[in-house]
Amino acid sequence: MIICDSLSLRGAASLSFLVTALAASPAAAQAQDQATARALFNEARGLMSQGKFDEACPKLEAASKLYAGSGVLLNLGDCYEHVGRTASAWNEFGEAASAAERAGRADDQTEAQKRQAALDSKLSKIVIRVAKAAPGLVIKRDGTALDSGAWGLAIPVDPGPHTVTAEGAGRLPWSTTVRITDPGKTVTVDVPDSAQGGGVARVVAPVPLAPPAPPPRSPVAAPPSEPPSPTLVETPQGGSTSYWTGRRIAGVVVSGVGVVGLGVGGIVGLVAKSKFSTAEGETGSLRANDSASAVSLGNAATGLVIGGAVVAAAGLVVWLTAPRAPVQVGANIGQVVLRGSF
Repeated sequence: MIICDSLSLRGAASLSFLVTALAASPAAAQAQDQATARALFNEARGLMSQGKFDEACPKLEAASKLYAGSGVLLNLGDCYEHVGRTASAWNEFGEAASAAERAGRADDQTEAQKRQAALDSKLSKIVIRVAKAAPGLVIKRDGTALDSGAWGLAIPVDPGPHTVTAEGAGRLPWSTTVRITDPGKTVTVDVPDSAQGGGVARVVAPVPLAPPAPPPRSPVAAPPSEPPSPTLVETPQGGSTSYWTGRRIAGVVVSGVGVVGLGVGGIVGLVAKSKFSTAEGETGSLRANDSASAVSLGNAATGLVIGGAVVAAAGLVVWLTAPRAPVQVGANIGQVVLRGSF
């Protein structure tokens, strides 16, 4: 009775650590995304300092998808402005101002609003006017469908070629390409009615075709005879035994979960170390925030490592204490059957 109670307590402790490890997985994934975003950001900043903006912009785009902080968005807008993508830069400065406001970073918000306002007079815009709105009409700009509410509005676009298409039931497809090069210029594109340009598509009645000849029937093959059932012979006591009993499989699974916990703890520990290193080079509130974050991540990493080790050890105990099961071996013509009991 005392042995059963001890095993129950061990199982409860192992389950508790397992739940803790699984709950920490989303936080670890988020921390890993932020670490990746920081690495991309630092590399992009180095490229920008060398004037390689064409190479820096894609890295900042990737970083913003992992962590859309005001600093990342401000630098992305600056990179776009240097490569001449004024509309994209204007949009990213607006996103940076919103992110800074949510995070309470007044300096970043002011800088983003200032940069966005400076681009207002340099924006190139395109107006798409539709002569006749018909049900099912789809207008696309550069392959992206444009909502009907945006028809007739001056929309900021980056300089360069832009393709406008129109398609729908009862009309032939229509498209045109315009090139916008002058800063601050607005170009208007008029989509004609279906009777103009593309015209109305004609519906042609299909020509009836003769039904195809039925394929020749193939002879029906006789169903194969089922092989006789194999004869099973159980090995006597002291013979071969099966290692993969239900309890041993459970031990392997529990140990695997423990190893995963150790791995996640290691990753979180590396992120905490990186956060602490970053905090050492900062001052003020940034240093305090990064230091507190590094301590929290370090504590989480310690808990994960300890929990993973305990779970892995519990799985090993289950494996070592599991009894072996007898194996049944059967033979037939062209067949050998192995069967074990749990």
